[in-house]
Amino acid sequence: MEYFLQNIARDLNQRYGNELNRHCLVFPNRRAGLYFMRYLASMIQKPVWTPAVYTINELFSSYSSMQTAYPEILLFELYRTYTKVKKIPEKFDEFYFWGDMLLNDFDDVDKYLVDARLLFNNVQDLKNIDRQFGELTTLQVEVIRKFWVNFNPDKPTKQKASFTDIWSVLLDLYQEFRENLKSKGLAYEGMIFRDIAENMDGDFYSSIAWETIHFIGFNALNECEKKLMHGFRKAGKAKFYWDYDNSFIKEGTRNSAGFFMRNNIRMFGNDMPADWNYDTLLSPTAESVPRRVIETSSDVAQVKLLPHLLSQLPGLNPETAHHTAVVLADENLLIPVLTSLPAYNGDINITMGYPLRQTLVYTFLKHLMDLQRNASHSGSGVRFNHRDVLNILRHPLTESLAGEKENELIEEIIVTNLLWVPANRFAESGYLSLVFSKPATTLQLSEYFRNILATIGSLNIHGNDNPDGRTMDERIRNEFIYSGLLSVNRLDSIVSQTDVTFSADTYMKILDKILKIQSVPFSGEPLSGIQIMGILETRALDFRNLIILSVNEGVLPSVSTGSSFIPYNLREAFGIPSINHQESIYAYHFYRLLERAENVTFLYNSNSDGLRTGEMSRFLNQMRYDERLKPEFMNLNFEIRSHGPVARSIARTEDHDRRLRSRFLSPDNRRTLSPSAINTWLGCRMKFYYRYVNGLKEPEEISKDIDSAMLGAILHEIMQKLYDGTGGQVTGENVIDGILRNGTGLEDIIKDSISSRFSGGTDRRVEGSELIIREVLKSFVQKILKADKAVAPFSIIALESEYKFDMKVNINGIENEVTVGGIVDRIDQAEGSIRIVDYKTGSVAEKIGSVEELFTDDRKKDLDAWLQTLLYCEAYLISNPDAKVRPSVYRVRKSVISGNDKLKLKTDQRTDRQLDDYHEIRVEFIENLKNTVSSIFSMDSEFVMTSDIRGKCSWCSYRGLCTR
Repeated sequence: MEYFLQNIARDLNQRYGNELNRHCLVFPNRRAGLYFMRYLASMIQKPVWTPAVYTINELFSSYSSMQTAYPEILLFELYRTYTKVKKIPEKFDEFYFWGDMLLNDFDDVDKYLVDARLLFNNVQDLKNIDRQFGELTTLQVEVIRKFWVNFNPDKPTKQKASFTDIWSVLLDLYQEFRENLKSKGLAYEGMIFRDIAENMDGDFYSSIAWETIHFIGFNALNECEKKLMHGFRKAGKAKFYWDYDNSFIKEGTRNSAGFFMRNNIRMFGNDMPADWNYDTLLSPTAESVPRRVIETSSDVAQVKLLPHLLSQLPGLNPETAHHTAVVLADENLLIPVLTSLPAYNGDINITMGYPLRQTLVYTFLKHLMDLQRNASHSGSGVRFNHRDVLNILRHPLTESLAGEKENELIEEIIVTNLLWVPANRFAESGYLSLVFSKPATTLQLSEYFRNILATIGSLNIHGNDNPDGRTMDERIRNEFIYSGLLSVNRLDSIVSQTDVTFSADTYMKILDKILKIQSVPFSGEPLSGIQIMGILETRALDFRNLIILSVNEGVLPSVSTGSSFIPYNLREAFGIPSINHQESIYAYHFYRLLERAENVTFLYNSNSDGLRTGEMSRFLNQMRYDERLKPEFMNLNFEIRSHGPVARSIARTEDHDRRLRSRFLSPDNRRTLSPSAINTWLGCRMKFYYRYVNGLKEPEEISKDIDSAMLGAILHEIMQKLYDGTGGQVTGENVIDGILRNGTGLEDIIKDSISSRFSGGTDRRVEGSELIIREVLKSFVQKILKADKAVAPFSIIALESEYKFDMKVNINGIENEVTVGGIVDRIDQAEGSIRIVDYKTGSVAEKIGSVEELFTDDRKKDLDAWLQTLLYCEAYLISNPDAKVRPSVYRVRKSVISGNDKLKLKTDQRTDRQLDDYHEIRVEFIENLKNTVSSIFSMDSEFVMTSDIRGKCSWCSYRGLCTR
């Protein structure tokens, strides 16, 4: 089947032959011109001069002396004009958010040759009417006040005045802005279009050097394009070639694809060759074409189908591959597509370029912008948010430059909960000291980004492995860096000017916007291999095989409405495009692409995620109910089901036994079996399995909030500081009274302890939640001190010291030695006994039924503290066999009073007895402890989940593994 551009190339070659150089060909885009020249070259038998080939934008620009300015240049020029027109304008930081909206409106006004005076006067009148007659009624005001007490619709505000005033200066702003640009030789695209369309007279059109200008493959035309085409047509110098199918061009058809085409043919006629057939593969008489719609569960599923779909295409080889196109309705799929393409012997041509926003260079620049945006100044200098610091230190572009010290800093930030990192931490690293600095001005911000990118670009890791000193990865990386540098440089000319000032935050927003639209072009032969392109790049092109991805509603058609100062009704009245025009444009592109495609596959993502509905495009629904076009529908979704509940128990294996023995029983590197491990085994054996058998630790994270675990750790540190240095001395009531009376000193210790946990120093930011925690800790400390006062005098023996002992245990019939112990909060001598003291901020049982209850399998967590303290009693007694030792637990959430810290044992249903000497239960405790430790290492003991799902699983870090 002959394609549209191929037919025109044949016709022009036959009609004009060697005189084609006297003709000009105008296409909607450059890609169409390239394909046309390929078809023409295949038909020419001898060297000839080629015709001039332009896009419509290039044709307009060729007649203009003005230069199209970058969007950011236009934005700043518009602001300068705005400050001139409006006597009391807002700052550029405020203007920036709606300046783009004005630029788009002015562009539309010019391209559609709208009478600006009439339009903007209507806009102002309409707003005046709304202001006068569209105000809220008394009832509406009362209803709003129920939710917003201070609501006052009559009270003028700065925001109201600014919003209202802009409508009154639109016309003056438009006129002054155009004059200002013209005086500098600059313009926006619509301004160039209008200038050409309105100022070219009949003599200009007749004096054009080209014999004929051929307009090929157009659809929707703005008024400037129409006027230019009319001028050439009237001068007898224009021919028009339209591509369409009879099925959607006929009058009365419901298909919006022909909305613009019918008017184009009526206005300009049609110069397609007489033998051209408008009954394409979309026509009722056409032969059946394989078309199928595949429903997938995700975007990734779509691209992963590509290898299979391409392998099914008949006759696909390097010579014919250019007849196959993979069309991305959602161009964000480009990178996943590139990583999913099969190993193919031919070329692959990507027409879109590699978007900079999907590269490591862009993500790195984004992290740098976040670093600068969130940085804070304090008395000791500049500090950076820990998240921004970690994002940069872990980024691949930084990892290659980071040394051992930088990696240690990452560990330090996490371990010490360093929320704010001082800039002086990086003083010894040349590169990182550059990164972690705070530019003082916006101009220095440009230099900051430029220096960092240049430093990374100069890095040559594998210089000895490549003849020219660069690996392919490094050359590609540097292409992206160069593109980023160009974006930074584009802002320099603006930043260096003194008449417009703006904040660093606005600077970074503009830079981010520039970076997002940048792309790095691919090099290679553009007309060979499988073509990967966006939907708008397919204009005027035909392909034998089509695979179209993301044919979803909201993506195809993409009919998002941009913000505008021109109301919808006025846009319609003045002929400015609205959402309806966009739908018709995409309908034409979609159906025209199918006109000569012999094998078509549509894919869409049926997963509704975020704002996406997961619906197929309206165009596919239209085809579904059209008997001529009805495609085959396939569903490749798969239902994801849970594999059922995880088994409540896991049988012990030799591998499990080997890991445990290596950890706790190895003679060479034996670890201490802590009370926490024993309590974990008794509370939930499955948690023990995850934590101690498999070594699955909770990931260390930085928290700006103080959770219950951190609260307990800080309390221990405070008590250690209060009693540190009193070892061996007698602490009496007067000492404790002195501490209690010195409220400021106590508060300073609390503040310092919290600061040390966050490693931010005393001048770091203090949030409201921390102030509450300080008061809570102060209350806890005062309770402990009052309880200590009740037992005073006492003397401190040890604080936060490790006590452990070796215990012989029968394991699987063989005697083994296990080391048991841990860190004791405090050991003191009071009331004639050695007290093993533990501070607990959590729940602690007030009494226990028996010692055996402490070792019951799957028991409650509130018994943990008593088992731990009794185990420490044993550890101390091993070293001091003649001592009278008793466990003591301070339950700081409750009132700590004298005697309340003792362990209570039930004697019968009505009476309890307090344990004053650990010796009373020592034999029973050791016996139960040995049995429990033996069961931990026994091959017969399975790892079983707890039955207390609500009480234990709710806050367990491993509940996801158990699917609970």
